[in-house]
Amino acid sequence: MQPHVTCPFGGGCHEGIPRTSGLMLKEISGFRLMEHLDLLPSPVLVTDPQGHIVTANRDLLALVGGVTESWKGRYMDCLLSTPGRIFLQTHVWPLMLRHGNVQEIYLHLNNAAGERVPVMVNARRGLWDEQDCIFWVFFVALERSRFEAELVEARGRAQRLAAELSQANAELRSVHQQLSQHTQSVETENRELSALSLTDPLTRLGNRRALERAVEQWQMQSELGTPAALLMVDVDHFKRVNDSYGHEEGDRVLQELARQLQASKRGSDVVVRYGGEEFALWLPGAGPDGASAIAQRVHLLVQDVRVHKKPVTVSIGVSCAQQTLHQGRDMVFLTRLLHQADLALYRAKSAGRNRTMWHDGPTGLS
Repeated sequence: MQPHVTCPFGGGCHEGIPRTSGLMLKEISGFRLMEHLDLLPSPVLVTDPQGHIVTANRDLLALVGGVTESWKGRYMDCLLSTPGRIFLQTHVWPLMLRHGNVQEIYLHLNNAAGERVPVMVNARRGLWDEQDCIFWVFFVALERSRFEAELVEARGRAQRLAAELSQANAELRSVHQQLSQHTQSVETENRELSALSLTDPLTRLGNRRALERAVEQWQMQSELGTPAALLMVDVDHFKRVNDSYGHEEGDRVLQELARQLQASKRGSDVVVRYGGEEFALWLPGAGPDGASAIAQRVHLLVQDVRVHKKPVTVSIGVSCAQQTLHQGRDMVFLTRLLHQADLALYRAKSAGRNRTMWHDGPTGLS
């Protein structure tokens, strides 16, 4: 029975692999081989073509802390870590059998203290004293191992930073979305507030500010000489309605009158509740004939508004004007126009109500 040898590195060895005399070099050749190997500046291992250890130089012994005689005949994976053994069988040996050499293989050796020593390995198959051998040259790769550890740590930090950045970006997108929604909400509220500031709450018509804005827009956009007209409409005897039937009835009359005034206007005209029972119709582009036609239509339509079966009547004062500025704003234009229309309205009421008068004299329209 062949004797069995024990690897000095414990569980990292193939226990019980027999040492056969056919795997050993001649005694004289072994001494000559050792002399040459010890001159090399790197750890060297010599195996037979099947991977059984023949010998090793002093640098390898110093690296792993073993005794060369205890290795001879053992399979070389007793020097390797468990992952290294698997890699040796699945990757290194197939390359060696195919090409007769391997280059820059990264492995870990086990030393006598049980520590893993990172190494780079080059190996080549060749003859020594007519014996087929494989020469394994090891280069300690502690710096590479440290560098790889630093790379792994750096990659971990980068991944953590990327995750934090992704989270921060997600939070930023969420904040941006919330801000966008808030901005849209504020813009909507501002539009609603702006509309409310230009709207009479009872009749839902425009108010004085709406009239001012419409006139300003016409002044800025109209050509020189463009005509316009302003109708001031006042409900006749409206105080009697409130006194006799109450303010609710008065509000109803104003609301129905607002609907009729809206029905009487052209597409570009603006109808506003100027105050109390007084309304204004701004007629851009309308000359005297156009203003007269609208006034007649108002008188006709308001007859559909009734208080206890009696038709409501209105008095109308008309003022006409032309654009005198080139895309400019006349600060007193509307004030002057309102004053002239009010004077005409006063004359209409003084003349018996339910009629239309012009600022430069009555037109006879009723």
